[in-house]
Amino acid sequence: MRVRLARKMLLAGVEARVTAVEAGGDSGLVLGADALAEVAALLSLVDDPSQDLPVARATGMVYWLRSQALPEDEAELEAAMVLLTPVHDADPALVPAEMREFYEKSFRPDADVDLESWSRGLELLDQYETSLDAAALHEAVRLFQHAVPDDHPRRLAMLGDLKEIMLELYERLREVEALALAVEVGRELLDATPEDDPDLLTSLGIGLKELSKQTGDLAQLKEAVEFGRRAVAAAAADDRNRVVYLSNLGFYLQALFERTKQIQTLSEAIDFGRQAVELAPPGHLDRALCLANLAVAQRLLFEAIKDENVLAEAVELGRESIAITSATDPNRARYLSNHGYALRIWSEQDGDEAALTEAVALGREAVALTPEDHPSRAMYLFNLGSALSALGDPEAVEVFAEAAESAGSSEGMRLMANRRLGSAAMQAGAFETALAAYETALSLLTRITPRSLARADREYGLSEAMGLAAEAASTAIAAGRPERALELLEQGRGVLLGEFIGARTDLAELRAFAPDLAPPFERLREELELADHTTLTDAVVEYGQLDLLGRILTDAGLLTPDSEESAQEVAVRRRRSARDWEDMLARIRALPGLERFLLPPTIDQLRAQAADGPIVMINVSWLRCDALILTGDADRPARVVELGTLTPQDMIDQVRRFLAATAAAGGGSLRERVEGQREIHAVLGWLWDHIAEPVLVDLGITGPPDPGQEWPRVWWCPQRELAFLPLHAAGHHDRVPLTVLDRVVSSYTPTIRALRYARHSASGESADASTLIVCMSSTPEAPDLPGARTEALRLARLLPGSLVLDGPEATYDAVTAALSEHAIVHLACHGVSDWDTPAASRLLLHDHRTLPLTVSAISLLRLDRARLAYLSACSTTASNQRLADEAVHITAAFQLAGYPHVIGTLWPINDRIAAQVAADVYDRLTDRGTTAPDTGQAALALHLAIRRLRDTATASPGLWAAHIHSGT
Repeated sequence: MRVRLARKMLLAGVEARVTAVEAGGDSGLVLGADALAEVAALLSLVDDPSQDLPVARATGMVYWLRSQALPEDEAELEAAMVLLTPVHDADPALVPAEMREFYEKSFRPDADVDLESWSRGLELLDQYETSLDAAALHEAVRLFQHAVPDDHPRRLAMLGDLKEIMLELYERLREVEALALAVEVGRELLDATPEDDPDLLTSLGIGLKELSKQTGDLAQLKEAVEFGRRAVAAAAADDRNRVVYLSNLGFYLQALFERTKQIQTLSEAIDFGRQAVELAPPGHLDRALCLANLAVAQRLLFEAIKDENVLAEAVELGRESIAITSATDPNRARYLSNHGYALRIWSEQDGDEAALTEAVALGREAVALTPEDHPSRAMYLFNLGSALSALGDPEAVEVFAEAAESAGSSEGMRLMANRRLGSAAMQAGAFETALAAYETALSLLTRITPRSLARADREYGLSEAMGLAAEAASTAIAAGRPERALELLEQGRGVLLGEFIGARTDLAELRAFAPDLAPPFERLREELELADHTTLTDAVVEYGQLDLLGRILTDAGLLTPDSEESAQEVAVRRRRSARDWEDMLARIRALPGLERFLLPPTIDQLRAQAADGPIVMINVSWLRCDALILTGDADRPARVVELGTLTPQDMIDQVRRFLAATAAAGGGSLRERVEGQREIHAVLGWLWDHIAEPVLVDLGITGPPDPGQEWPRVWWCPQRELAFLPLHAAGHHDRVPLTVLDRVVSSYTPTIRALRYARHSASGESADASTLIVCMSSTPEAPDLPGARTEALRLARLLPGSLVLDGPEATYDAVTAALSEHAIVHLACHGVSDWDTPAASRLLLHDHRTLPLTVSAISLLRLDRARLAYLSACSTTASNQRLADEAVHITAAFQLAGYPHVIGTLWPINDRIAAQVAADVYDRLTDRGTTAPDTGQAALALHLAIRRLRDTATASPGLWAAHIHSGT
């Protein structure tokens, strides 16, 4: 009786408050602490408010009225929604009209919905929130989509709610799978909408832009731009949101420029940004956003073209965006941080320390305004740390450390923050702190380039981290740990190459310890290798590579002959395979003896590769420059030769000088050719003075070998831009023996793991001398190579029984089929190095326009009989500067295909000279045609051939220094 009486009295009091406020009374009646106390007392008397509708309505209305007075407090609205749900279900007229509209669109099942699927979907959503199990989330979405029939009147509303739920999950949990599913549901919603809805289109664009930021997927970013264009096109001229659509499109184009570096894209971004600013005059709600976005675009343009007027405009735009933004605007922190960035760049141009001081102040304010778990906080800290570092303030170390540990930041941001932390700590002399930061940054490399991404996107991610491994190694050297420096270089260079090599060479270990896992592992490896090469870039499509890869996929059983896959389907298949791959690696590494399966090698594993001669890694960073020499000495496997006269800028200057010189020496007037050869000599002398001689002196190699003695061998492992220079030819060739050629036999390897792979391939070598000779003296749409026929005829005499494919016979199918049947291949043809897309670099066969023999196609081959590949073609070892450490070129592709010895070229070669070098090499390998070729002598044979040519044409190094030996 007392409970019922208390309920009645409390209910009357709460209802009176609600009635008074609804009648226009003071909202303080529901805002005070006494109102909440009365509501709490009433609810405490009811076991389940949903079973007591008067109580549910009265208390729910209190929270509803509070939410109207306190719009920023979402908890009030959430409480109202929960309490008023059963009231609406009983009689919609009993809840406010605004609430009715919400309930009509709410994510709740109707009577004709599959309740079993719906309920299971809700359970899986709960499971995902606690376990972050992506599979549970995917299944939940599938069940919700299945639960509501396609023709259901509320299906569109349900899809909209489902998209919002996925976005909310992403905002809360920062899990990419939730964002990807929001985009997927958004696509379905768009497909079901009769006409383009600009709001929906721009929402999809935002989702795809964010998704691309998290995944590194360029295709998603391009699609965001396309949705942005459609949103602008669909919006009416007087649409009040048109300014937002224009600004967003400019923002997407900015991001696209940062990936592609195409100025036209940035110019378009600026154009749309200006249109948005013009549509948002002073006082317009979105003007600050438009100004801030345009400011960033202008700053990017300055960084591309170095026009200070452009930067000045960026600074003014940023200043105005801040001036008109209120202190409570949620975007204020972003505007402050971006403007601080621009001011720091400005201070670098004219030494304006006041601008730098202002940048620090703005950075501090941006950080102070941002909650600790906000995903952008790390970026604001990073910008603040950069400004402090520019001022020389030691606080930068602490700020970068905080950025590196900031909750909710992306893997890419963590990598950048740890890298700058390492740099700042090094400058402060805190070597161990610096080393730990660099180690963390390197460990994140594979996280920002997951196998779920297309190969081109992974390459981009690695190119953005160029030089990271060098800095980490320099830090380890400074800390007195040269062995660790070698390990870090192997971890951070040739990442994709190492994945490919490890997945092929570590299989024997897997078969020994876990034979049941070997078949599924091989299957996954094959799927991922093929997926890597299926969606490279538009450049690959241009050369017919997708035709070829379609055939490869069909042969592998991954496609049926009549099926076609869209880019989206390929991406889904790749992500699924990548998840399976990670699961497989976790299972394997959990087994005894396989704990380091496919992990970077240790110093002891590396040392084993120096048994036949030292491996010299030239490490160049802004911190310091050294040669790291790996030897077979168990007590001292790593030796450091400090290259104190070498700087990164000198290296870059010499590479530019060298590339210009080789281009001049290969064409133009007689005067230009002569001057080009002189410049090449000058660079070879520089290489000797600053790199080669200090290394050879440390190794005790101070002159030629005595008569009758074997030539000593050295494996060069150059880093970054040094990969473009001929270390094997370094020296003063007018002062013999002050040259590398007169002291050692040189070979190259992109990484130590690649050398291990070459030796693994060589371990199965037999006396097999079967030879394939490909001769392309005449090639469709390419200049003739008359020397190629002379070269092929000479080799056919030295190698009787060779298969010669000449001209039209040398098609893609014929050559690739013959490769698997022959131990030696000699290709006398054109080589094309694709600077923008190294994986599309190719050798020109007769049908190269439709089925090109590209780096990607060659890498997929597995040739068990392979012994020697001689690439008598131009520039087979040339690659993109930003991907030099990944060795994406034709020479490396043949190593991956299984050849332990590959002879290639660093720049275009003369047709006649190429024939002469080849003849000399095979003369040596076959003892002038009297024996089967001894491919184990390939490095020595090339060395001697180059020396002979050098001695007869000393003044023209462009003719004799291009050929190199790679491998064992």
